[in-house]
Amino acid sequence: MHFRQLTILLIFLFFSISCTSSRWVVVDQNATDERIDPVILEERNIIQITEEPTVENPLVIYGIFTVAEQQFVQRIQVERTIQQYRPRWGYLALGLAGATFAVLAANTSTVLPSVSSGARLPLNVTAASLALLSFSNLQPTGTPIFTGETELMRRSGTEIVSDTLRNRFKDVELDVQAEIFLGDSLIFSLDEIGLSGGALSVNLAQVADFIQGDIRDNTSVSVTLHYNDDSLNHTFNIADFLSPYVLITSPVAVLRNAPVQNDLNVITEIGEGSSLQLINRDPQGWYRVRFGGSEVFLNANAGEVEWLAEGTGDTPDVFEFRDVPFGEIDVENSVPILKPRNSSDRAIILTNGFAEQSEVRPYLDRDHELFIFYMRHALQMAESQIHHIRVDSTIDWKAELENVSEINGEGSLFVYLSGFGTLAQPGTIYLNFAEEKEGDGLLAEFVFPEFERINPAALFLMADLQFGFGNGETASSASRSGYNSVLQEFSGRLQRIIPNSFILFSHRPGQRSSVYAAAGFENQRHHIFNYYWAEAIKRRNTRVHELVRHLENNVDFTSRRLHDRPQEIQAFGNFSLNITQ
Repeated sequence: MHFRQLTILLIFLFFSISCTSSRWVVVDQNATDERIDPVILEERNIIQITEEPTVENPLVIYGIFTVAEQQFVQRIQVERTIQQYRPRWGYLALGLAGATFAVLAANTSTVLPSVSSGARLPLNVTAASLALLSFSNLQPTGTPIFTGETELMRRSGTEIVSDTLRNRFKDVELDVQAEIFLGDSLIFSLDEIGLSGGALSVNLAQVADFIQGDIRDNTSVSVTLHYNDDSLNHTFNIADFLSPYVLITSPVAVLRNAPVQNDLNVITEIGEGSSLQLINRDPQGWYRVRFGGSEVFLNANAGEVEWLAEGTGDTPDVFEFRDVPFGEIDVENSVPILKPRNSSDRAIILTNGFAEQSEVRPYLDRDHELFIFYMRHALQMAESQIHHIRVDSTIDWKAELENVSEINGEGSLFVYLSGFGTLAQPGTIYLNFAEEKEGDGLLAEFVFPEFERINPAALFLMADLQFGFGNGETASSASRSGYNSVLQEFSGRLQRIIPNSFILFSHRPGQRSSVYAAAGFENQRHHIFNYYWAEAIKRRNTRVHELVRHLENNVDFTSRRLHDRPQEIQAFGNFSLNITQ
């Protein structure tokens, strides 16, 4: 009975025996001992950027920081853990079997028939030893539990730590200079930048005063600060702190509600020097800009992009011209009747100024209206006697010119040629957008013969063309290359066909035909040449030499006064003609 109970007890102990214990485990060989103040090895001041520029605030803000090199003592750190243990079941079974065998051998006759008293004691001691070793040979089970109780033991070394702190209040003396680069080019520099409250700033709005050329959104500037023996460099995109605006460079620019040149989509007119915020660029040659809270369109030839800072407090200027209906400008009314109606007189407007590929010439349509007005009222022509022909790459305009009826030497022919042309040697003017630049050109090969067919008693040709040049020449080089002789030879060709001719050009080659408008002056809404041509007729300067004198006295002077550039008329042919005969 007692043996059975002992067996049950051993079996229970066999399966239930376990224990827990705690011990210290090394968790960090180089733990910093924060109980001891560090040793300061070195201290220095550095500059770091704390606030990047924006369009609203184009300042780069830098802060002053102190960098301290500190030496800390390091020690071995240990932490108390709790671990649960269970017996090693194989060892326990073998040990208990051996202990049982020794007990049975020493105290019963089951194993040995007889055991002397001297051998019984060693067998019992052996049984006890085996049982004790079996239960003490345990293995850990599960993961140890860290209690969070730590201690720093012996010193293991030292650690040098660099600590950076913002220096807001401590007085710091730094000699700081700044250099601002656009690409590889230094655009401006700043010396002795002052510190305030542990900070300094660089105003990038000044960049707008120095940048030139084609600047895009991804164009960047770099700011380099030099102080003590250190330097700091940062790069910023132009678009991060400046906004693109379109600066109007033409005397008059037309704002439209669609990127199409059309009389019906005109919103208003603005003058030279106006600035409008650029929204985007249209690849077809238009700018989308902001005007009065609305998005409108502006021809790209009317202005150039500049970059401005919005946070400076300056408001971009916009010079808007009031709407003036035709008839309110002085040369558009009170025209004298200079001759009785002659049904044989003819007037022709030939223009390529409205071709799809052409630049926008302000007030060109109003100049045409002015010409028609004087033909109708001063020279008393009927509407059927006036022909408005738009020249383009089709043949339709040629048919219109061929439909102009002959007058058989009984009347005068007045021709107004406007738009864009290209000069070429010798004596050739090509009409842009209407022909290839080869041979004698459409004017000499087609238009002049048509004039001869019409057979006027006198021909008055007024040409207001913006000239381009062959061989890639610019306006400045063309003015020195003898292109003025092209106009003379061109006029000579016409005079050989119709001797009683007078040819008048609005400017020399290399110059431009300017509008009578500028910032700070009244906008007369015509080109200077056309305005004074009409004024001369209104003042009854009907003889050609009187007309030329009036234009010479006023056109060049006004162009220099308004636009600071010359515009000298060129006249050829019979100066004794009278437009009223």
